[in-house]
Amino acid sequence: MDKRSKENFKASLNVQKRVSDGIDANAFRKPRQATQLSKQTLKESKKNLKVRRTNYRKLKAGSGLQVVAAKKKYLEAKADKNASKVVFKKAKKSDPTRAANKAKGYAKNQAKQTAVNHLVLSPLEKDDTLREGSDLYRKTQRTKSGLKLSKDVVTSSAKASVNLSKHTYGLANRSVNMVRGRGFVRTPSELGFRRQAAKRMRNFQNKLSAARKAKKAEQGFSLIRSILKGQQTLSRAFTLIVTSKGLLVVLAVMFILCLLGILNMASSVPTKQDDFQLTKSWTYFTKLDAEQSEDGNNFYTPLDDVMFYMNDQFEDYNLQDQVPVGSNGAALPNQNYEQYLTGLWSALNGSSPDYKLTTMEALETDKSSKYYLSPDDYSDFKERVNEVGYDSLDGQLQFPYQTESLVINRRYGYERNGDKTELHSSIDVSSAPGQDLTSPMHGIVNSVTDPNTLVISEAENARLTIVGINSGRFIGGETVDAGTLLGKATKSSLNMTYEKYNEDDKKWEKVNPAFYFPKVTYTQFTSLASDSFDPGKSVSERAEAVYNFLTKLGYKKEGICAILGSFTEESQINPKRAEGDYLSPPVGASGNSWDDPAWLAMGGLDIYGKYPNILHRGLGLGQWTDTSDGSERHTLLLNYAKAKNKKWYDLDLQLDFMLNGDTPGNQTMFKNTASNAVSSSIPELTNYFLTYWEGNPGDKIQARVQAAQNWFTYFSNNGGSDADMSASSKELFEKYKDKIKPLPSNKETQQGQGWPGNGYEPGNCTWYVFNRQAQIGHNINGYMGNGGQWGYNYTKTPGATIDSKPQVGDAVSFSPGVAGSSSEYGHVAQVEVVNPDGTFLVSEMNTLGLYSMGYRMFKPGAGMTFVHFK
Repeated sequence: MDKRSKENFKASLNVQKRVSDGIDANAFRKPRQATQLSKQTLKESKKNLKVRRTNYRKLKAGSGLQVVAAKKKYLEAKADKNASKVVFKKAKKSDPTRAANKAKGYAKNQAKQTAVNHLVLSPLEKDDTLREGSDLYRKTQRTKSGLKLSKDVVTSSAKASVNLSKHTYGLANRSVNMVRGRGFVRTPSELGFRRQAAKRMRNFQNKLSAARKAKKAEQGFSLIRSILKGQQTLSRAFTLIVTSKGLLVVLAVMFILCLLGILNMASSVPTKQDDFQLTKSWTYFTKLDAEQSEDGNNFYTPLDDVMFYMNDQFEDYNLQDQVPVGSNGAALPNQNYEQYLTGLWSALNGSSPDYKLTTMEALETDKSSKYYLSPDDYSDFKERVNEVGYDSLDGQLQFPYQTESLVINRRYGYERNGDKTELHSSIDVSSAPGQDLTSPMHGIVNSVTDPNTLVISEAENARLTIVGINSGRFIGGETVDAGTLLGKATKSSLNMTYEKYNEDDKKWEKVNPAFYFPKVTYTQFTSLASDSFDPGKSVSERAEAVYNFLTKLGYKKEGICAILGSFTEESQINPKRAEGDYLSPPVGASGNSWDDPAWLAMGGLDIYGKYPNILHRGLGLGQWTDTSDGSERHTLLLNYAKAKNKKWYDLDLQLDFMLNGDTPGNQTMFKNTASNAVSSSIPELTNYFLTYWEGNPGDKIQARVQAAQNWFTYFSNNGGSDADMSASSKELFEKYKDKIKPLPSNKETQQGQGWPGNGYEPGNCTWYVFNRQAQIGHNINGYMGNGGQWGYNYTKTPGATIDSKPQVGDAVSFSPGVAGSSSEYGHVAQVEVVNPDGTFLVSEMNTLGLYSMGYRMFKPGAGMTFVHFK
């Protein structure tokens, strides 16, 4: 820091200037308000000084910018505290409502009245005529003074009583905490006895609002349920009050009355479980999904519908509790809630091997269903879910960036990993590298130990961990409000972990973060191995044309399928589409419309009678539009076609336009998607393409992701299309498939599958060959390096040998650059057939993108090493 900067900093610490500013601000406030605000400011400045002093002392022994920054913040906090103290003193002195100032006023008035008596009234009383008037004046003054004094005494007594009660409770509360080993401190309001007792009735204001909106017809039933439920909860509340020795009887009575009021409203809230039991229920159901996800079946049941149904039917249940017999058509004798949920899972998904999917809505509205709700109950239930949802849970979070719905690409809960199920106790959320991120909650930033991670804590109540953010703005100890800029995203996905303090168990527990955001959208869906995706011949031919065009340029299957998923929603992958073309002419299309400039130029008002922001209708695969915000992609497409002397609805022309004729920014975003530059996850790529290339965040995101995944499965399936392998590859497979025994199955080739012990990157050539070797009974090492390294790392597998001639079942390792392999990593494939002339057929993966299967014929040559496993 240079000399001038030091002087400026010292000047900024001037206490007198800060005091002057504080007094000026108080001048515009009422005296009582000025005193209260000044007192609050002083308290906050003391707390801030304590935090800054602690941080500075921790870093003081070191050196560098962090120490300098910590010292500056400490000195600023110290100056704030000193100035706040002076301002508070002056505010107290100027406040006529304070008891001390009133006492001084009484003394002055008394002295003034004494002087009046001696100097004015006493001489008047000597005259008989004036004595009567003097006596009347004295009586009037005494009466006024007495009334004012009585009023002030009553007011002051009431305030003193309230303060005494507060301080008495405070002393008792501190004493209880001291006895329990927590120190002589007040219990934070977030962890106080009221919050504990009302933990299942969180967020009082939301519940009150929800109760008022409930139908009048429910009130009688609601009262009965409240009384029944109150018997159990009041017992818990009474136990809590008795064990808290320092609590006053009056407070106990007030607490019970408050609790009764809350219970009257609780039935209108869709979520009756607390955060921890609700998360446990969610987690158990995801475990059921994960356990059944095998043999090409991947289950991601929509769980929000399940959670709301269970809370509506059974309220505050625990998974290990017994389900009351007769409480529900699906309840069985001696059945706990885990078993009940297992039965509900089967009702939603069917049973192996003939799975049959349905929805909670279908079960709730089907009279033959065990989970049926009457029309009135169902209508009321859906109304409460739509209006309140999870909002009654404490600790609600804001979106980390501007959006209408947070896109979750990986949900909280169990998931299948090979033969095991593993708990993923966080959520993965879509983002974009460089995107501004704001704080979802108020709290204090924990000490920063990882430049890619931020942890924000709210007292001893909640803790949020965000991974995938540049945390360079913070060192720890800073207070942030919800909406405060935190930094920028470092990758295409944020990982969020949310923890809450369980007062009953005295420990932190992870909860599902998705419960606390205003709205979320999931991109994981159930897919069955038996599902048939038949887009139709014309659509599949256009999709294959797009796929072939882009794969020849080196683009990846995941990115291409993400693009196709969006185009499916926009135009059914049809280049000859225009917005509103399905309507009746002249607005809709007729034979010569496609080349009519006037028809092409129609806008929103012409087509729909609204949407004036649409200047010229959307065209082609991506429905390129001219809009009032300055976008001219419609015009760009037409001009590009004219320059190329082609029709605008030519497929290859539109593909060329996206790569070379669109705006530079859109070209970059298209290539980023197609090349997997921002991610290799189909949901993340689809969301990125929708948000930045389409410019329409969140629009039909689930349908787009589902379509993208369908196309990925389509192009990954040998029987679906030859688009992800050369024509010779398909011909080879058809010619030799009877000699390949056994044929590779889903377990060896499909995403989310694989054999135990496979340490290779899923979807790569090494991952496939390991699986194929396991399929034919060979137990090989799971860490032999890249494909080009297997020729000399084979010794890691006991009994393995190498040869220059192929045998069926061998792995063939290609040195880097051989047979078109990577110049850095090489390649490995599986020998399937050896012909009499020495040529051999291989099956392989990842020549045209992750999980892409292919077949090629080779002659033994330089750079090929055949590894034989026993």
